[in-house]
Amino acid sequence: MKGFNMIEKNERGGKASAIKGKMTEIPPLALIEVASVMGEGDDSYPRDDNGVPNWHNISCLENSDHSLEHFANFNAERNKVDSDKEKLIMEYSHFAARALMGLEQLIREGLDA
Repeated sequence: MKGFNMIEKNERGGKASAIKGKMTEIPPLALIEVASVMGEGDDSYPRDDNGVPNWHNISCLENSDHSLEHFANFNAERNKVDSDKEKLIMEYSHFAARALMGLEQLIREGLDA
C-alpha cells in the first residue's frame, strides 16, 4: 500500500504525493446519489454546536445495522413484480451511504466507536 508521504514522479517529470487509489474510478452517478443522501441527512439531523455532523456520533456497528436494513428493503423491492426503480435507487443509495459512514467510523475510531 502506498504511503501518503511518498513522493512519486509521473511520466512528464511532475512530482506529487502518492495516493492510495484511483479516485477517477469512483462511479460518478453513484457518488452523486450518495452525496444527495448525505445532504438529506445533514438537513434532517443538524450538526452539533461545534459543526460536527450527526453521523459522527453513530458507531460503525449502528451504521452497519442501518445499512443492512436498507439492503433488505432494496431486495424486498427488487423482488416485487412491479418494483419501482426510484425506490430501488433510494434504498441502495441509503445502503451505500450508511456503509460508507460505518467504514469511516471504523477507520477513524474502531468497531465500537
